[in-house]
Amino acid sequence: MRDLALILHVVAGVLAVLLGIPAIVVTLRRRRLNWVGEAYHWVIALVCLSALVMVPYDWKRLWFFWPVALATYLFVYLGQRSAESPGGLWYRGVLRGYGGAWVAVWTAIVITSVPDHPWTWVAPIVIGSALIEWQCLRPANRALAERTEEQL
Repeated sequence: MRDLALILHVVAGVLAVLLGIPAIVVTLRRRRLNWVGEAYHWVIALVCLSALVMVPYDWKRLWFFWPVALATYLFVYLGQRSAESPGGLWYRGVLRGYGGAWVAVWTAIVITSVPDHPWTWVAPIVIGSALIEWQCLRPANRALAERTEEQL
């Protein structure tokens, strides 16, 4: 069971890394949920579920997968819900949800690759969060201008 979970986890993790940015971009451009966002949601769900299956096999070394998996899925769920009901500041929910899940995946990759350094927790979270928040504030004027043009 552990080997199957590990294979699924790695394959889904690679797909999550590859689909993260396209899911954000396509969802923001189309202004609604689409197949890329939907695929990203299910790939992240598979990453999280397979992580939870592997934890009991090596609790001492993998315990952190549980909180990371939970946070990751909650992020992608936020992005999914925001994409399903656009309106108001929906793009911020998409950016924070899908982007937060993508940052969480990269955080898990760095943590497992370089486990003995405390910066491995901090670096992806700080850099990723700063980029997401910058993007959340940046498109506000453009989104308002597009909305005004649509109303005319």
